[in-house]
Amino acid sequence: MAQRFDHCRLIGSQITYLGRDGLFESRRDMSWNEFSAWDLLEKEGWELVTVIVNEDGHEVAYFKRPTQTNR
Repeated sequence: MAQRFDHCRLIGSQITYLGRDGLFESRRDMSWNEFSAWDLLEKEGWELVTVIVNEDGHEVAYFKRPTQTNR
């Protein structure tokens, strides 16, 4: 069976949780300062996938982690 992943993105200090297939889920998004946002994602087991620059010139970091079955 293929492994499934959750995804999220980080723009500045805004964490947005995405669904396994890249679609938005109904999970609460959170705002932090930039350092604490990166720290939280690391502690929760998120792995950095890529960083792009969006049309506004902001860096957008995308993360993944294996889907947690106990949610």
